[in-house]
Amino acid sequence: MRLILISLSIMLLFGCRAPAPQKSVAVRPAPAAVRQKQIFLVIDDAGLALDETQQFLDLPIPLTMAVLPHLKETSRVCAAIARHPDKEIILHQPMEAYDASQDAGPGVIRNTTRPSDVPAILARNLASVRGAKGMNNHMGSRVTENPEVMQAVLRYCKANGLLFLDSKTAYNSQVERLAQYEHMHFEGRDVFLDIQHDRAYIRKMWGQAVAKARTQGYAIVIGHAWSAETAATIRDSFQTLENQGYTFHLLSELYR
Repeated sequence: MRLILISLSIMLLFGCRAPAPQKSVAVRPAPAAVRQKQIFLVIDDAGLALDETQQFLDLPIPLTMAVLPHLKETSRVCAAIARHPDKEIILHQPMEAYDASQDAGPGVIRNTTRPSDVPAILARNLASVRGAKGMNNHMGSRVTENPEVMQAVLRYCKANGLLFLDSKTAYNSQVERLAQYEHMHFEGRDVFLDIQHDRAYIRKMWGQAVAKARTQGYAIVIGHAWSAETAATIRDSFQTLENQGYTFHLLSELYR
């Protein structure tokens, strides 16, 4: 006791302070790697014809095929994609467009579909498109602006571990807002390649997609399985792009 008092007296005499207790430092997780020059190719409308899909399966790069449900070739297309380890499948979910003359095809979700009916529709469509990692909208300009119906779609995806990509066919799409509300990861299309079918336009849009990947770090690019011009544009350029440091990835990698 006398020794402790002497020590304290010396510390007070020379203005010393007892060392403060060590505070525990919170360890923050390392930030995710910054994306650079990454291209996520999604090829819509697969399922109409196997030979259309095959021209994209023959490309030696990772890409995602969005397959329409309940078509004559749907099962064969899904089986063909499944044989390629660098390719993956998502459901190309038909949804009602503004233009009533446009037929979105079987398995459609309409603006008038009751939200309670959405899970059964999606389950039937996914049973047709075996191995799907998620879905994006086919057409759907009217439906993606309908918050009640789209909330039912997103809740089904969340409950079943499925991704949802907004193809952004509507200016007032509710998908991003609803995804945030449901605490879901959101991604949306950056560039459509082949709204016009001529090679010059597709090459112009491909150039915009590449520029987007360079400036933003990554780009989600949608083309269509029926477009031989899109397949040729990618085939003619992917090696050059890889030499320049661009990389191609499956869409599902963004949602991990």
